[in-house]
Amino acid sequence: MKTILFSRHAKSDWNQPGYSDFDRPLNPKGETVAPLMALKIQRKYSVDQIISSDAARALATAMHYKKSLTPEQSLTQEHLLYNASHLDIASVVYNISNTCTSVMLVGHNPGMTEIVNYYAHNSVDDMPTCSVAVVQFAVNEWKEITQNTGTLLAFEAPNK
Repeated sequence: MKTILFSRHAKSDWNQPGYSDFDRPLNPKGETVAPLMALKIQRKYSVDQIISSDAARALATAMHYKKSLTPEQSLTQEHLLYNASHLDIASVVYNISNTCTSVMLVGHNPGMTEIVNYYAHNSVDDMPTCSVAVVQFAVNEWKEITQNTGTLLAFEAPNK
């Protein structure tokens, strides 16, 4: 079995003139909600690795998850996850080490919603900021994961 926790980054700050989209940080609400979601996730799930978009807001969100899940947690930055399509995200999944059984991917919409629906057959309408969709696959290797092979185990959102 393989499990992926797909996370959309927390709320970002649109009121920072001079920042590019890539460099936009979390806003105060995002900085508050991300650690709370990380604690919520920590109580129910464990992961072997976190792979995050290298955009500032996604990386900041991933760091909150890393602090809560385990200090030894591996955090990898992956530029391909920045504003990625579902096929870009699928290529990242395809290359995950098989030593990992559970991985968290932190990225952006619409890609995160699209990949969850691609893998778990239209399971979510839209992933709000800082939400997490947990999808499980009855496979032994990440390369075996294809369209409609996953089961949505849970959908966690800050407002739930």
